[in-house]
Amino acid sequence: MWSLLAAGLLVSMGFVNKEQESLLCKSLDIRVNQDRDLYFLNKMDVADLIHARGDSIVNQPKATVKIVDIEKALKSHENIADARVYMTIDGKVKVEVKQRRPLVRIINAVGDSYYLDDEGKLMPLSDNYTAKVVIANGNIFESYARNYMRSIKDIAKDEKARKATMFDELYAMGMYIDADPFWKAQIKQIYINDDKDMELVPLAGNQRIIFGDTAAMDEKFNKLLTFYQQGLNTTGWWNKYSIINLKFKNQIVCTKKI
Repeated sequence: MWSLLAAGLLVSMGFVNKEQESLLCKSLDIRVNQDRDLYFLNKMDVADLIHARGDSIVNQPKATVKIVDIEKALKSHENIADARVYMTIDGKVKVEVKQRRPLVRIINAVGDSYYLDDEGKLMPLSDNYTAKVVIANGNIFESYARNYMRSIKDIAKDEKARKATMFDELYAMGMYIDADPFWKAQIKQIYINDDKDMELVPLAGNQRIIFGDTAAMDEKFNKLLTFYQQGLNTTGWWNKYSIINLKFKNQIVCTKKI
């Protein structure tokens, strides 16, 4: 009796599997995250990426839809951080796409421009959308073409590479600014001077803010905040100084305008 039941179960499962394989895909449901005002891709763009591969979805048998290949192709796209593709039991293909999020837009010394994203990876510019992020320029010589395969983590493992680039410093600064609403609204540019020090260019005021490297970032930004608080409450104080130097421990050094 048990043998007959087992055989019957196997036959039933075989019928179910065949029925599932012949099931036609009813729809393609695409979701693209657009939080933090990300518009590199929309639903139509993702659909076009899928169809450009020759992947037919709607009204095709479930067995012919290459879910794994589609997911892999989407993950390899330059504007996509992650993708998940799956099919529901009733024949709907679900596509969930997470866009990459830029932190800093880098313009190197020869005018080559690209992004550094929140995962510490380089990202090309897009014809569809320009992210509103802090700009970094000046003495930055690293090109996108020679570095896009490496992440900040990869560079950190190679001491020679770490000393030769500014990516780790720009990433740390970008993450700090991005995490603070005040500094995100106030700092519009990071300039790398001849001494490889970072100079911050604020939205309010026209002073050169010499920050140095990312060591003791909390202390330096707290000193700068003190300057702003005093400057906002003192008539004419904003225009009194041309340089604000935050590099020195436990003090802020200001240079008066001549």
